[in-house]
Amino acid sequence: MLRHLAVSVSIAFAVLIAAAPAFAQQLRGDRELKLLAKWMTGDWDTFAQVDEDEESDAPYRHTRALLRVVAVTVTGLGDGIALYVENQQADSRSKPYRQRVYFLTRIDGAIKMQIFRIGNAEEFVNAYKKPKVLRTLDSTRLTREAGCDLKYVRDGGVFRGKVENAKTCPSKLRGATYTYSESEIGPDRWVNLDQGFDDAGNHKWGPPPGTVGHVFRRRR
Repeated sequence: MLRHLAVSVSIAFAVLIAAAPAFAQQLRGDRELKLLAKWMTGDWDTFAQVDEDEESDAPYRHTRALLRVVAVTVTGLGDGIALYVENQQADSRSKPYRQRVYFLTRIDGAIKMQIFRIGNAEEFVNAYKKPKVLRTLDSTRLTREAGCDLKYVRDGGVFRGKVENAKTCPSKLRGATYTYSESEIGPDRWVNLDQGFDDAGNHKWGPPPGTVGHVFRRRR
């Protein structure tokens, strides 16, 4: 058990060391951007929320999920901070259900988060703990999800973000035509709400209107 813990700590330390120079280089001169990236980075899970759903017999049950976020250097994206993001279901950690690169930047003075799909994403499974694999990630592998940028503003002790025009972020899942996204990020709590709607405004997937999004709490 102690040997396994030592190996896990060594891997986590290696990832942080590998990412640190690039992370520091990208963060100069923008304290808010730096803070938002710092809060995003780390390991998160929804386990407490799922337990609360079960205890209260909630009509909508959130997914028992893990969220891993690490800084990464991606050439060709411009000025900003790039993060590799991997979502996993708790019972299927070797097959992430979502892998993206988030790119935090300033546009017209506002903090924007651009979202990129990763080509051949299977090559990067569990890359959050594989610094050598992350170093192979470059902009030629990325496709931007056009129309899906989130704009973030500081609101006291959290950052609040949402897609500026939901109908510009397309979706084909379960009969939806567009995706609405919003999030609230603090030092130890990250709420993500993603919902799909059709052109008539009918809800097609994600938490129903009026339901809180997935609440991730920091693991470490």
